[in-house]
Amino acid sequence: MLLAAVTALWLTMRRGGSPADLGLVRPTRWRTVPLWVLGILILFVAAQALVPLLLAPFFDTPAPDMSRYDFIRGDALAAIAMALLLPLTAAIPEEIVYRGFLIRQFERLYGNARLGSIVAALSQALIFGSVHFQWGLGGMIMTSIMGIVWGGAYLLCGRNLWIVILAHSTAHIALILQLYSSPA
Repeated sequence: MLLAAVTALWLTMRRGGSPADLGLVRPTRWRTVPLWVLGILILFVAAQALVPLLLAPFFDTPAPDMSRYDFIRGDALAAIAMALLLPLTAAIPEEIVYRGFLIRQFERLYGNARLGSIVAALSQALIFGSVHFQWGLGGMIMTSIMGIVWGGAYLLCGRNLWIVILAHSTAHIALILQLYSSPA
């Protein structure tokens, strides 16, 4: 993922762009950032709870397979290490690639009008979900929902990637806390 993020930055700059074209810009009002992050997280939690209920009449959605993270359960050092690593290895590079780069590329394909931006956000979310196949079907659905929330937030907050990176990182930390405290 780190290599993909570096490649996205390189391709953007090679075409005469800058990191700002991907959304790596300073927020105009820092005091609103926590409100944006909180709002995004509330929407994310609501979507994670509601979508499985909406899908239940049509098919049984399996729970995400999080067994590869069993080493975190009850291990404070492992949980802290993951909490420090995930923003650097997942949240930041994923946001650069999927929201900053792919939405922009899909908008070139679909057009920059509102509908093109919405379809671009949905397209990147489907790709984002599919690359999380190691979590099983339930995990792919969950991460597709994440991609929709993060992509929508990216568009709504003026394409500021830092706000979405903070929300994504906070969601990872909440997941780590949940895994750490869950029984073995």
